[in-house]
Amino acid sequence: MTPWSGLLPAARRLLVGAAAPKAKRVGEPSTPASSTYYEGMNQDYRWFRQDETVRRCVVANAFFSTTAAGFETVLDAEGSTGDYSYVKERLDALNRRVNMDEALVVAQVKRSVLGRAGFEVVPDANGFPGRLIPLQSERLRPALDED
Repeated sequence: MTPWSGLLPAARRLLVGAAAPKAKRVGEPSTPASSTYYEGMNQDYRWFRQDETVRRCVVANAFFSTTAAGFETVLDAEGSTGDYSYVKERLDALNRRVNMDEALVVAQVKRSVLGRAGFEVVPDANGFPGRLIPLQSERLRPALDED
């Protein structure tokens, strides 16, 4: 076996245009699921849960697109005459209280796997958002209108 033996077939596929072999979802007829725990589960979510490579790719994408920089509001005060730093402080406190960084990761994972994500906003005693509870994304349907 030469160092080029793995490179040549890949180059041939790239140049000739042959399709790379696709990964199969666990639980498809050719590879039955190993337990009954995953029966009735959305096939894309089941694939995410059972395939380590898929899970790592989706979670890495969610991490680097959301928490790598952190969730921090930016005060753009150009053209304004007042000091609005209290708005930024209040929003940052609210984002820390509802753990916005984690909510964004959960939303990104669900968006990548299921195509949509939603949260229930639970208000605190003052009427401000106190918690965000992720909803079952596969049951969400958008309410569309003409506008």
